[in-house]
Amino acid sequence: RSGGEPVHVGGAPAPADVDGLSAAPLLAGSADSARHGHLYWFRDELGVTSRADAQDKKRATWLAEAVRRENWKAVRFAPERDHNLPDEKWQVELYDLASDPGEASDVVDKHPATATELVALMRSSWKDTYPRTPFGTRLTLPRLAVPGQAFTVTATLDNGSARPWTAAALGLRAPAGWTVTAASPTTAEQLAVGARLTASWQVAPPADAAPATSWELTAEGTALTPAGPVRYPATGTVPTPPPAPTRNSYLSDLTWISATNGWGPVERDTSNGRSAAGDGPLISFGGTTYPKGLGVHAPSDIAYHLGGAAVRFTSLVGIDDFSAKQSTLGATRAKVYGDDRLLLTTPTLTAATGPVQVDLDVRGVRVLRLVVEDANNRTSFDHTSWALARVTVS
Repeated sequence: RSGGEPVHVGGAPAPADVDGLSAAPLLAGSADSARHGHLYWFRDELGVTSRADAQDKKRATWLAEAVRRENWKAVRFAPERDHNLPDEKWQVELYDLASDPGEASDVVDKHPATATELVALMRSSWKDTYPRTPFGTRLTLPRLAVPGQAFTVTATLDNGSARPWTAAALGLRAPAGWTVTAASPTTAEQLAVGARLTASWQVAPPADAAPATSWELTAEGTALTPAGPVRYPATGTVPTPPPAPTRNSYLSDLTWISATNGWGPVERDTSNGRSAAGDGPLISFGGTTYPKGLGVHAPSDIAYHLGGAAVRFTSLVGIDDFSAKQSTLGATRAKVYGDDRLLLTTPTLTAATGPVQVDLDVRGVRVLRLVVEDANNRTSFDHTSWALARVTVS
């Protein structure tokens, strides 16, 4: 149960498909039958504590699901991160909560038929997707805002409630000095159940807007509902890019647009190291060190502004010795995007495969993205380095 009561009691304009059952009918003295006679849980967790891992017998990072029906609870764990594994590969446990509320004694061997029934309930409860009715305001911004150049911003206001709205409107607020011009109607007299108001604007930052800066824009949807007025803001940020390179440059010497990393910060000219900035050794593969490059840990995504000025991107990418010396379990996959077009996907990178040479034509590319993904559903020993990552301008 999560949030159904305000919808029923107060007539709140909440999504019609709000999760869970409401206790309001029971408080009002009316019957409210449950949708089904069991509870289902699913867990897909990568970051866990040692205490949780001990409680789950070193399976805290395994896929897990559970179901409770009356006083019976079944739990099962998948050794691979694949929900479609055959039943026989899962480890199943069964608990009688009437006599064992602390789930201390697994009784699956004593009650195999009950375990089979509850596993069938798990299978029937799982859905690949749980679609939600769009509700409130959503804002769509471009990847970059180039000073002096107009771009399009789009916002939507969705009536995902169970009642119609009136006097619907969308507005957009931009930083001081930016111009905002509506490019479509921004109001609607009526917004029926399930209907959407979409509006767009032409937005331009001033020509002297500071480079390499993130700017905040806010779209706000308003409407009148049977319960009163509502206001739904949606805020997003768009960066002005750093200057494009004017000469051949190592990426570690350039300012990136954005950078995300799976363990600590992205490092310049060193391996990812540990979680603090600057704590990694020199980038190295197979004992050979490299003075320039980028050190990351999956998942990682770094974006650079090339502005169409570069012609080639070269690098050597692979599992760094920092991880390779500790374990052979690290496995990642590197990808390079040019303006969201996939330019390269490497084979799986491991300590055994060694690094892969990258040499790509990037003529006309405005935004270059270097992405590293986990390749074996583990989170450890995935330190990956882009050695000698470099763009050639001429």
